[in-house]
Amino acid sequence: MSKVKFISSLTEIPARQTFVLVKYGEQSGQTRNSLGLTITVARNQSKTVTDLSFLANIHTAKEIAKRENISNIFVLK
Repeated sequence: MSKVKFISSLTEIPARQTFVLVKYGEQSGQTRNSLGLTITVARNQSKTVTDLSFLANIHTAKEIAKRENISNIFVLK
């Protein structure tokens, strides 16, 4: 089972390990790269809606990690 680790910097992600990353950004979306997937949550809504969307995307990251056998989930706050 994948564990969620909250990080404060991208440098905390170990090199060459697959991962799912959830972070805030200007636009919502998903980006694949050679090591996994980044889920971006836009901050362009009310704080409550943004926070709920962020939590929902952490749950989505868990499901994706489970389906794709990825053990590392990072949340950049």
